[in-house]
Amino acid sequence: MKQLLILITVFSWALGISAQEKGKVKTVEDTYLYEIPSNVSYAQACQFALVKAQNAAIEKEFGTSVSQNDMVLISNENGQSSTSFHSMTSGQVRGVWLGDVAEPKFERILDGGRDLLKVTVKGKIRELVTAGVEFEAKPLRVQPDKKLTSDTFKNGEDFFLYFKSPVDGYLTVFLFDILTNQVFCMLPYQSSGKGSFAVTHDKEYYLFSAAKADPADGEVDEVVLTCSEGNTEEYNNLYVIFSPNNYAKISAKVGQKQLSDDLIVPSSLDYKEFNAWLTKYQQKDEQMQVERIPIRIENN
Repeated sequence: MKQLLILITVFSWALGISAQEKGKVKTVEDTYLYEIPSNVSYAQACQFALVKAQNAAIEKEFGTSVSQNDMVLISNENGQSSTSFHSMTSGQVRGVWLGDVAEPKFERILDGGRDLLKVTVKGKIRELVTAGVEFEAKPLRVQPDKKLTSDTFKNGEDFFLYFKSPVDGYLTVFLFDILTNQVFCMLPYQSSGKGSFAVTHDKEYYLFSAAKADPADGEVDEVVLTCSEGNTEEYNNLYVIFSPNNYAKISAKVGQKQLSDDLIVPSSLDYKEFNAWLTKYQQKDEQMQVERIPIRIENN
């Protein structure tokens, strides 16, 4: 991966959330069996199965929320009017995966012609008491255009991120390179000297684009996604982290990991350290929202 990185970013913030409003935090463990479709690679299957296993563990502990949408459709054909009623239900797990307590374990099983993937997860989850902020985060390829949303990139293509939130807040973006097991801090930009990127409600952001940046954003870090020579494809995870609560930066030296109660996050760190940071601060901040977006890079 080739990208401009921030040297040191440190996060901490004051929270105004009462203990009564906090959802329960539990440590859970579960195993999920996923049948790999013929058109899905093993690496992709691991990504899909991991999310399903995490959701299954949350559902067992906290259940699901079921919503119902009712629609009345009125049609007119050959002068005859008719009315029909449709009801649609959807379910969502009533919790969030805060982070791993142990690394996920994957086991491939061939059973009578079936290609199965057994994944075991153990981690901390938090019950959803109130609905979080529903922001939009969409990876864009080649051009900073919302119509070019894609989770698959060609080697050497430019990367952009569309973001929009209904409330003011603070944003950080990380990229997990699965091949190297390293997590890179992509946002805020290196020139900002801040611990987070300030976001204004209902404003459309095309991040990592100098052409569409606001002058107040400072110098923009542009990102190019690359696939290592000899690999036909690589997979990364984009972590988009948003909170209405402010981040505060603390200066630190590269290599330091912790200063009093504030975790120091350098430009890159291994996944275990990143997972520990994310777990810690999601437990502190009930309003923090994290969206994990799988990214695939194909070699030309």
